Parts: sequence; structure tokens; C-alpha cells
Amino acid sequence: MHLDPIVSVKHVEEAHRIFKISTLNAAASGMSNSVSSTPSELTDITKKIEETIKRRVAIGTKISYPKLQQEMMMRFENQRAIDYAIIAMVRKGDFEHQESRKILCRKMGSA
Repeated sequence: MHLDPIVSVKHVEEAHRIFKISTLNAAASGMSNSVSSTPSELTDITKKIEETIKRRVAIGTKISYPKLQQEMMMRFENQRAIDYAIIAMVRKGDFEHQESRKILCRKMGSA
């Protein structure tokens, strides 16, 4: 590698090759799917958090993501489990992200 003031086709091709390799490595290591399922040690607390969130946020209402996290932290003190619970609820359709993921809107979702 070297630094030149002018970019050639060779430089662009090398950058593209490095990008493809790093993207494939990230996908293979699970980076892109790091929160796909709840770890077994957090399953029970995550379910409790989900139930608490469902009681706290009425269907059709909106709440800011940080506010919901803060309220849940006051009750459960496990940020990782709270994050998994919220992500699981979004995936199930209980919540929908709005305004660049700053707002959560409660939907009907699953029963």
C-alpha cells in the first residue's frame, strides 16, 4: 500500500476487493446477525420485560426509545435483556421503529 495524490483504476479495484473481503468476514463472524435470538440465560427476564413493556405502552401509542429503556432500567437493571426484549418485540410486530429508530410505535402484534 502507498499513498498517491492521484487515484488510478488499480487503487479503486484494490479498495473494492478489500471491502468485499471485510464484508464477507463480518457476515461469516455473525456481526450482521448478532441479536437474532435471545441467549438462553436471558430468556426468562426478557419475557418479563416484554410483558412489562406491553402493560406500559398502550396499543397505538408512541414512546421514545431512550425513555422506554430508561424506565425499564429502573425496574430491571439489565440493559442487555432490555435491548433483546425491545428488538424481539419489533421483530414480532409489537412495535415499529419511527423517526430513525428514535420512536417506538406500539402495534397490535402477536397475541
